[in-house]
Amino acid sequence: MMLEQKLYKTMTMKELIRTMEKLRTQVIDGRRILFPVTKRQREIYQAFGVSPPV
Repeated sequence: MMLEQKLYKTMTMKELIRTMEKLRTQVIDGRRILFPVTKRQREIYQAFGVSPPV
């Protein structure tokens, strides 16, 4: 998938994984709160054809 979407031109597999590891959520009073998705994370979601969490 990374080859098809040409992600290897801008990042390695290790960088991709580390970028996505930074995605965080917290549950406060039963509500799930998502930390803002970075531009790079949005690019990865888009390349894989997945809509970013809201």
